[in-house]
Amino acid sequence: MGNLPTKASAIAAILGHYDAVFALGGKSLITVLYTEGSAVPPGIAVFQLSADARDLGRTYATRLSTVGDVRASLDVLLPLVEAQAGVQATARRAFRAEAEAAYAARRAELWGRAEAAFADPVIAPLVAAREIGRAVGAHTAIVDEAPATLGHLRTLLHSPWTRQYSSIRGGVLGWGMPASVGFSLGLDRAPVVCVVGDGAAMYSPQALWTAAHERLPVTFVVINNAEYNILKTFMKAQAHYASVRVNRFIGMDLTEPRIDFPALALAMGVPARRIERAADIAPALEAGIASGRPNLIEIVVAAT
Repeated sequence: MGNLPTKASAIAAILGHYDAVFALGGKSLITVLYTEGSAVPPGIAVFQLSADARDLGRTYATRLSTVGDVRASLDVLLPLVEAQAGVQATARRAFRAEAEAAYAARRAELWGRAEAAFADPVIAPLVAAREIGRAVGAHTAIVDEAPATLGHLRTLLHSPWTRQYSSIRGGVLGWGMPASVGFSLGLDRAPVVCVVGDGAAMYSPQALWTAAHERLPVTFVVINNAEYNILKTFMKAQAHYASVRVNRFIGMDLTEPRIDFPALALAMGVPARRIERAADIAPALEAGIASGRPNLIEIVVAAT
């Protein structure tokens, strides 16, 4: 449920449209930051299936929890569910159509906002997200650990490939770059685009060397806003922090000196370039993917 720290009330607002939740796997509905109240609204039944018995009932009480292989269990359950749900087919189709229309409206609204800001002197994170999605298309895997853009990128992506996009649950920094190396290896050395924030990139830059050593076609896209934005967001969500009251976040601005990611990449044997104009993003990314070799693109974006 979500890959950024999400307040329990926000999750509850989404789940309020449903009668039950069927949680597959472990650790569902976990929020990174503490908030009052439950993520599961009153009256909503929770059912759970996991291959690990330690996950069952770990966060919320369930009506029924079972241990089993998720794929094999769903192969058996789906025909039974379809047979029982036939009486509600019309209502479900209407609900799905309403959700699809709302999603299309959100995408169109974001696209329009990105178009309006496209020529701004400093690249907005929304613009960067749109151009990345547009350049990558629907057939290249994406590993995303860039909090400044990932919410926009998820909404704007519209791919029939269910395994195209992978990201974090939240509360983790440094996963994206090494994961993208593993993804390429796991996909038989296929191209992968790794979108990573500048803060997260500083946790595991050695992945650049591994990609160069293995000659993997990974395009690393560093979203550089010169700050640990995700950590600031964590603190701003908890107003009791003194840093929030005085708007001074110690150790969270990556300046003085500002990190030179192209130089860092070149030191690891990876060709790189810096992008400061929105119009240059898509051509650079398309060229990086087509090169068939590891490369890095730093996109300088406005601080959020």
